[in-house]
Amino acid sequence: MNQIEDEDDPVLREYDVYIPQQTEEKLYVLQYPNRSGEAPYSEANHARPLELRLKPHVGLVELDVPLNVYDNYDKTKGIRWGEAVRKGGMDRGGSYGFAGGFSGGAVPQPARKGSKNSGLEDEINAAELQDALLADFEGAVRKGHVLSKQTLGGQIVPPKDGDPIYMIGVFRGDQLHLSKVTQIVQMRPQFHHIDAMVDNERNSARSLRESAAPRQTEVRAVQMTVKAADGDDMDMGETAKVLRAAQEENWQRLIYHDEDSQESWDKYHENLFLEDLENAPKLETDMTNDEYLDSISAPRVDPTDPDRKPQYSKLEPDSEEEADDAIQEAS
Repeated sequence: MNQIEDEDDPVLREYDVYIPQQTEEKLYVLQYPNRSGEAPYSEANHARPLELRLKPHVGLVELDVPLNVYDNYDKTKGIRWGEAVRKGGMDRGGSYGFAGGFSGGAVPQPARKGSKNSGLEDEINAAELQDALLADFEGAVRKGHVLSKQTLGGQIVPPKDGDPIYMIGVFRGDQLHLSKVTQIVQMRPQFHHIDAMVDNERNSARSLRESAAPRQTEVRAVQMTVKAADGDDMDMGETAKVLRAAQEENWQRLIYHDEDSQESWDKYHENLFLEDLENAPKLETDMTNDEYLDSISAPRVDPTDPDRKPQYSKLEPDSEEEADDAIQEAS
């Protein structure tokens, strides 16, 4: 091995690191794997989110973002899906998917009294309504008959021991302020409009069957079980409890401020910077520099004694010449 020459590697910039005091406010990072970073959901990109909903106990997050219903948009399907969502009660607090316990809309719809052919009448009325809405598409959009928003959803997974700790860093001059991230949530498209349409079709088919041959419904308790890989039965009671809790918990509807709004910038300066720098406690560590390097370095295994723990930090040459000699001997 050739003798290692000193490289010209000067320190370009130094920063004082500060960690703001943790508050009761939570800091979530919302990631959008299906969205390009060059096209964020923002007012400047004509995609400002409409509403953010949260179920904190079960850890569910949903975000509504607007759709362009005039360019590259199937108006017929938009009306069909918009009507399905409206009838499913999502605009009145209903939920589908995990948030709804994988059942229908959370808002029950009362049965309509009418003729025995009410199911057929519904189909005829739906076709007539669709034609009328297509004729006045602009008015249909204003009245909420068209699917004009997309729902993104994610789950807040509680951290476990050993999970990495993520922090957000912001700069102010020669200062670096680090804030601990509560959790990272990946937001993906939810197909609630499909669930709503399937649920409405199922309800219409049930209405037709009941009008043709009404019968007494017997209520029975059903115990869910699943076969595990080893052949033992695994009780699904805990899963049922989680789904029931997700369905019963009400959404907390939050006000969403655009990333460039004054409210967002105020929160940015209020929560991500440590203001009282003079009285801030000094950050200290119980590790030396060598111990820190040892902790992040790959372990070295001695083939003659694999159980021996390496002592990296013991090598402390008194001079550069001794260090170079040690390197040459190792080669």
